[in-house]
Amino acid sequence: MLIYKLPLAKTTANKVAVWRKLKKLGVFPIQKSVCILPHSERTLEHFEWLAAEFLETGGQASVWEAESLTPSQEKEIRDFFLDQVNGDYRKIIQEAALAKTERQVRALWAQYNKLKVRDYLKSPLAAEAKAACEEQARKFQKEEELK
Repeated sequence: MLIYKLPLAKTTANKVAVWRKLKKLGVFPIQKSVCILPHSERTLEHFEWLAAEFLETGGQASVWEAESLTPSQEKEIRDFFLDQVNGDYRKIIQEAALAKTERQVRALWAQYNKLKVRDYLKSPLAAEAKAACEEQARKFQKEEELK
C-alpha cells in the first residue's frame, strides 16, 4: 500500500505526473492518496521509488504491507486487477486474428509486453494472447518464406 501527500507548491503538475505513474502501474485506489498493488518484490520496488520521488519533491509518502480482512474485499481487489488486464488481453487476441501485416503483429507484441508488466496476478488470458500473436507471426513468417 502506498500512502502519499503531494507538496503544496506546483500541485497541478505534480498531480498529473503522479496520476500518470499510478495509472501506468495499474494501482487499485483505496481512497484519495492511498493505493495498493498485489505484493511482490517488483511492486514493492515500484512503490519505494514513488515514495522516494514524493519525498524528494517535498511531499510525504509511506509504503505499507497490508492485508484485506474480508473475502469480499479480497475478491473485489483481485477482480479489479484481473479485469483491467483481461480486457486488454481480449483486445490483443481479437486484433491478432484480424492482423493483415507483420507490422501490426509486432505492434500487438509490444502491447502484450507492456501489459505483462501490469499483469500482477498472472491472468490465464495472457497465454491466449501470446498464442494468438505467435500464430499470426508464424503465418507471416511462412508467407515470407514462400516468396
